[in-house]
Amino acid sequence: MTATSTTNLTATKRDKKSCGCRVDIRIQSKGDVNIYNCTAPQPSEPRPPADCPSGPIAPGQCVPLSIGSKPKQSQRHKLDRLLATTKVPSALAASFFHQSRRFLAGHAPANPFEQSTFAMFNSLSPEVKGILSCAASSFEAMPASERDRLFDPTLPSDPNTPLDAGTLATAFAREITQRVGSDVFGNPNAVEQERPGLNRFFKPDSEIFPAQLRVCTLNGLRTAEFKPPLNPGDYLPSELQQRCVPIIVNGQPQLDCETQTENCPGNFTVTDAFTRVCLRVPEVRNGDAVVLQGVNFISVDAKVRLTARPPGTVTRDVDAHVFGDLDTPLNEVVNGQTVIINDCRVHDRLTFVIPDDLPPGVYAVQIVMPNVSGIPILGDPILSNEQFVEIVPPPTARFQIASERLIARKETSPASFGSDEVRVRVRAYPITATATELVMGDEIAFDSPEFGDMDSGDARDMAAVLFSHAAPIDGVAMTIMGFEIDSEKAYRDQINSFTDAFLHYLKIALAAIVAGGAAGAFAIGIKDLLKLALKHPIILAIAAAVVLAIILFLAAWAPADPIIADSLGFTAVDLARLTSADFPPPDEAHYPTQHDITVNVFPIEKAPTQYKERREYVSEPEDSRYEVILRYNRVA
Repeated sequence: MTATSTTNLTATKRDKKSCGCRVDIRIQSKGDVNIYNCTAPQPSEPRPPADCPSGPIAPGQCVPLSIGSKPKQSQRHKLDRLLATTKVPSALAASFFHQSRRFLAGHAPANPFEQSTFAMFNSLSPEVKGILSCAASSFEAMPASERDRLFDPTLPSDPNTPLDAGTLATAFAREITQRVGSDVFGNPNAVEQERPGLNRFFKPDSEIFPAQLRVCTLNGLRTAEFKPPLNPGDYLPSELQQRCVPIIVNGQPQLDCETQTENCPGNFTVTDAFTRVCLRVPEVRNGDAVVLQGVNFISVDAKVRLTARPPGTVTRDVDAHVFGDLDTPLNEVVNGQTVIINDCRVHDRLTFVIPDDLPPGVYAVQIVMPNVSGIPILGDPILSNEQFVEIVPPPTARFQIASERLIARKETSPASFGSDEVRVRVRAYPITATATELVMGDEIAFDSPEFGDMDSGDARDMAAVLFSHAAPIDGVAMTIMGFEIDSEKAYRDQINSFTDAFLHYLKIALAAIVAGGAAGAFAIGIKDLLKLALKHPIILAIAAAVVLAIILFLAAWAPADPIIADSLGFTAVDLARLTSADFPPPDEAHYPTQHDITVNVFPIEKAPTQYKERREYVSEPEDSRYEVILRYNRVA
């Protein structure tokens, strides 16, 4: 049953069909409450008879909860939230359920990928195999229209059809491509097609007129051309050029940073006192992508001109990928007059690649666009104002990411139902990339012990190295997942065991995807992204894809609610900046992740070779707030 207010329930019937259950429950809840009357037997009681349901106890419920456990979200509730937030369906989750259905149907493995997967299924205990069967039944019971929005519908759905590594690699590459398109261009199909933005140019009424080919942001940093105009105080610290020097405070090394006001390496803004404030020049590597967002990117034939600042002498025009904003209206009515919208509400986007052979240094960035505006007086080509980037040598340092503590600022509700039982799982994947190939290194896994009896205000040591590397990398993709599993220990063990099995499957599947890429399928898909040098978005997309797969997997069967869900992606340049004494700590960050969990990132301290932060996870469905302390180290 479900309840949204105070609910009284008494069940005293004790016969075979009731599975020997006696329930007397009083609940007050602001959300859905699911009550199932097949619970774990007490030591003095026999197990439920064999005719107790072997399929899902309720949709998405394959493991019973014990009396006194905190209520869990219904599958319907979980699916509604996932349907509202999932932009691209999951290939990994779809492949798991297809493989499990084939295994349960008794099919023989048809290829090396299935041999590895079926061997893992065969190794499961009888109890966990029962959960596997239940989960497959729960997956099949989902409405087809909803299932296809969450689980990649291009993969085989008939259990009689095998799934090979190449097919999975192609589907995964398509998912990553669509995720990158959505994250970078605001459209999942943007990587595979270009389109011009709307023509928002107007004929100037004087010989002196402002630039109408406007760059609002460069790699997410707002420019001096941003409109409506920004005052110096409106810029974030990360958008300003800063100088930092190490100092000692109370015996501890810290950084003392100040905003640069002289000898600006790029553009600047001016305060009311006519003091210059230097805008940040972002660091990029050869082969990296730069993303410009602005107004009037109206030709897919646009190029970008890179000009070295003295003493450099290089000038180079490079190709660009344009995806215009067709959603923001062309006009609006202001004070009774129709005017063109040509400020930074427009999100035309353009990416270009830093050539591999450009020497390090500061370069001016300028869009060079054919004049297709219909206004000859604007000149041909039309040039944007200059923005700036700094090309830096590739980092040769080695980095480490570690966790320190898990803190329950606010346990899941209702607190009166007892403490939380929490398990945290982290997966990290080193990434290397060239212009035509991406390689995911071996998985680095961390599974925390079960943190029992977590109440509001409690903290637990969680000291672990989550990521390290000995060879050069281009970046790292990392996922952090935390679950509240409040049930009897026997059932928690089953939940943990089956979740472990799924994470083992992910390891097998990702290895197969990389192998499929070597055969051509994955490589072809990723090559479309790498030709745009979108390495950082690829890294983030891989991490997000893994997180979604885990959440979808849990939604199908488990009485375990996510309280932490996070996908992290860092390039080597990101890690170098985080652990360098030359740069200030990053700004606070706030962003939503899957299943209505908001991530808030707060810097704690920064010293030479080290940066520490607090990552807060606020779950609206669980009314909880958990924190993980991470530390980033430069170790060589």
